[in-house]
Amino acid sequence: MTQLDIDLALDLVRESLPQLGIPRRMCTRKLSPAGRVFGQYRWHSDTLRLNPRYLARLSDDDALDLLDTLIHELLHKASPLWMQLRDSFRPHPDIWRKAGALTTKLGPAYLARRQVAHSVAA
Repeated sequence: MTQLDIDLALDLVRESLPQLGIPRRMCTRKLSPAGRVFGQYRWHSDTLRLNPRYLARLSDDDALDLLDTLIHELLHKASPLWMQLRDSFRPHPDIWRKAGALTTKLGPAYLARRQVAHSVAA
């Protein structure tokens, strides 16, 4: 189980992108591990849901996918409410592009932190 990967990603986002804000609640139980939804931000409860598949032992590519999903959902959180509602019902390539660019920027630091944390934990 690698809650550590989620915590490291949240710490990096908190430090590097404080304007996004971290939700009050995190949940890894409400989404189906076999489902197509990797993340979801629930504005009414200020909850970030992550797919429980991110609790498995992750490869570097999977960890970067986790970071991308986390940033994607936090970009939704930082959006105006009307945009959050609109994006619930339509594709939102602008958020995908922003999340991808931020993941590319923060990815090396995230992978370095993971490597250190996992070697200490081993």
